[in-house]
Amino acid sequence: MSVIIPAYNVEQYISRCLDSVINQVYRNLEIIVIDDASTDNTSRIIKEYAEKDNRIIPFYSSVNKGVSATRNIGLEACTGDYIVFVDSDDELTKEAIRRMIDIAVKYNSDFVDSYHLLYYTKANKKQLSFTEHKIPKKLLVLGAVNENKKILSMYTYITGKLYRRDLIDNLRFDESLNIYEDLVFDNELKSRVKNYVFLNKVLYLYYQREDSLINTFGKKHLMFLDAARKVKEIYLNYNKDIKDKVSAILFQNIVLTLFTKVIKNDDNLGDNVETTKKCLNDLINIFPDYQDNKYLNKLIKKFVIKYINDDEKLKKLIKKLQKKNLIRLYFNYLSIFNKYEIKNPLL
Repeated sequence: MSVIIPAYNVEQYISRCLDSVINQVYRNLEIIVIDDASTDNTSRIIKEYAEKDNRIIPFYSSVNKGVSATRNIGLEACTGDYIVFVDSDDELTKEAIRRMIDIAVKYNSDFVDSYHLLYYTKANKKQLSFTEHKIPKKLLVLGAVNENKKILSMYTYITGKLYRRDLIDNLRFDESLNIYEDLVFDNELKSRVKNYVFLNKVLYLYYQREDSLINTFGKKHLMFLDAARKVKEIYLNYNKDIKDKVSAILFQNIVLTLFTKVIKNDDNLGDNVETTKKCLNDLINIFPDYQDNKYLNKLIKKFVIKYINDDEKLKKLIKKLQKKNLIRLYFNYLSIFNKYEIKNPLL
């Protein structure tokens, strides 16, 4: 069993992460930790842990390569029959790996998913804890994508999931993507899966901060378009129903990303209008049949048609949305309706 942990400048968090892994109830672990040329004390902390626990296999990059390349180093080095990715500022609950392996064996599953407990720290340091959806009473045995399209709409995080090694095989993270690389990798695996099982337990503690990469704003999030093109290609040989489902999920998420993250930048209003129009046009070029897609929300369709060729309406909308942190509002909402707490994740 291999655990892969990429690390970069996480001296505040890496001990918490490593403690949660080495203290797993399931002991037969190969823990591969890759320091991506950190400039703080991360590498020193990893070295100290490796000296105390021979299950930890450290790698130290001489130059910063990014999270995709770093995870790929872990994939090349690992030897376990199962693989779990953990981010260096997150934690596993103490029984996480044992529970996932038990499920994998019981259902002959090559992909075991689990619920994440999100800890979101706001700028004022207040921390919220919640799950993104209500946890069902029983686990879900979903099979393959052709048998159950619900798999496509499951979380695209690659952390906190158990993958059978032969499912990943020679697949590697796309190093051309600086962000949303997990979206592509996750869909590659979903397209290959033979028996996908979603475990109705919180096993992974996912820490987010308002200043973390995924929650920051700006035009870097336009890379979602590149990731969407690659995901679309993954399902080219699937039937139209599945391709439409994938397209609807990607289309909707790009529109939401555009108006929650991309437009919140330092450009002037006119430039943001042009950025928005180009993004929407690129989106339509990727998914030209979006209006006929039965899975795409009707409001999203009308929204795109309404704003794509009307600069004045776009200006008003952008000015209004730039004043609001919609991500914070969404997480505040979840913290009320999906509130969830673990008193001590290591117990």
